[in-house]
Amino acid sequence: MWNIWAALLLLAICGFSPTLVNNGPWSFSPSALESVIGGAGEASPPTVIPSSREVTHLRWGLRAIKAPEAWEITQGSEEIVIAVIDGGIDYTLPILADRMWRNPGEIPGNGIDDDGNGYIDDVQGWDFRDDDPDSLEGTPLNWHGTFVAGLIAAAVDAATGIGGVAPRVKLMDLRFLDSRGLFYKNDWPKFAEAIDYAVANGARVINISIYSRVTPPDYVRRAIKRAVRSGVLVVTIAGNTGAEVGPLGRLPEVLTVAAVDKNRTSATFSSRGPEVDLAAPGVKVISIVPGGAATASSGTSFAAPHVAGVAALLLSVEPNLSPEGVAEILRSTAEDLDFPGKDPSTGFGLVDAAAAVQTILGS
Repeated sequence: MWNIWAALLLLAICGFSPTLVNNGPWSFSPSALESVIGGAGEASPPTVIPSSREVTHLRWGLRAIKAPEAWEITQGSEEIVIAVIDGGIDYTLPILADRMWRNPGEIPGNGIDDDGNGYIDDVQGWDFRDDDPDSLEGTPLNWHGTFVAGLIAAAVDAATGIGGVAPRVKLMDLRFLDSRGLFYKNDWPKFAEAIDYAVANGARVINISIYSRVTPPDYVRRAIKRAVRSGVLVVTIAGNTGAEVGPLGRLPEVLTVAAVDKNRTSATFSSRGPEVDLAAPGVKVISIVPGGAATASSGTSFAAPHVAGVAALLLSVEPNLSPEGVAEILRSTAEDLDFPGKDPSTGFGLVDAAAAVQTILGS
């Protein structure tokens, strides 16, 4: 019994909380524990919001980054696709269903690779965990990917306050994590393949709300470099240890995001370091989970999608922006927090959707 609790403590320290969706009891063999190298970057399990709660405004994260002001200019373009490499998306939810990317070259369900891209029936992405075209088939989803997708592009729901930063863009579902929200040392090739798939199929932003305990292999970094060279912005998390930024967030090619609370204060769990570019809402953030329940959770996992969404708004206004061009606008228009200028906790500051979009119009 002690070994099990020690394992759970280790996983919690690394950013994973033991909340499962349609998954069986926890059971780890020593070999399985040794092979776990990363997973979903949440700092707390999701808490269901009572349906009786009266909601009179949008969720706080949208207001904090001034998304409603940006929406006066754009809510996003359906031509802009954000790839979500995560735990899979429950695309049956009404507020996500029409936000899903559709592969124009693929005929659903005919068992043929119509577009010749090497993936059969990949209508809205690919399940790299089960190696099939549908995240809802095979092993059960972890809740994390749907929650992240909702923060990026869910339709605004006045009844719950839920809404995505860019509710008119499209979401590409690239499932990578298992039902527990974990990945393993032999999964790195799948991770690189998911990045390459996103690039090859037209994504302009890749959101990676995933932590790693180890430095990615060189071929993963090469995949990220290929993405950036191809015009794709890669957004990832600082991590939830409260210490140094995680290995993925330390890669120079990515945009690394830390978490703040409603008071614009750095979250105690949010990792820190010179690699942090920006901060975004990541404490008691409201979104949706498989099945449709409105929930709240915390983590840098949920800060990164806010930045990915604002990046998509920029690209919706000016599609010719390069990844570095997008990143530079986001940094230069961020609301400075903590010490003047860039700091280890919040980078250049809280991402500001309105200021970023207005900068494009002004130029």
